[in-house]
Amino acid sequence: MADKFVIRAGRLTLRPLGAADGEQVVDLLNDYEVSRWLTVVPHPYRLSDFNGFLTHLADTSPLGGLAIEQNGQVMGVIGLDPTLGYWLGRVHQGRGVMTEAATALVDWAFENLEIDRIGSGYFRGNAASRAVLTKLGFRETGVIERVNCVAQGTVVELIKLDLSRDGWQRSQ
Repeated sequence: MADKFVIRAGRLTLRPLGAADGEQVVDLLNDYEVSRWLTVVPHPYRLSDFNGFLTHLADTSPLGGLAIEQNGQVMGVIGLDPTLGYWLGRVHQGRGVMTEAATALVDWAFENLEIDRIGSGYFRGNAASRAVLTKLGFRETGVIERVNCVAQGTVVELIKLDLSRDGWQRSQ
């Protein structure tokens, strides 16, 4: 599935990350205003970090790291491993890109995987991520976890959400 797996999402393509994406991903993630909202991403972000992520994906799930691409340019990454996670380079934010990408991946997952629910979460204060999730129909579970954010070097609150298959079908 990894090499030929592609989801078309309107103006975007979601496809597995590869070694050739390293420079673009490093440039986008080496921005503290992006990495500060992610759990395991260090700042600064280096090519060795990206290569480690590719190794992790090879050992786990090809759905865990899909490039969000437009016109050959990587704009960010989205994945489902097993929860929905994503990030978008700052230059690409505010244009509906993540909502479009996340909608396509969630729709594909409910159509093709034997799952009844998708979980996700956002750091307290990340209004943009919360907006993406609530637009898709995710609802807060009432669970707040305290997790280590590597880039911030501190523990932060992660607000958990989920989306049921039935909820997704009703919202479409």
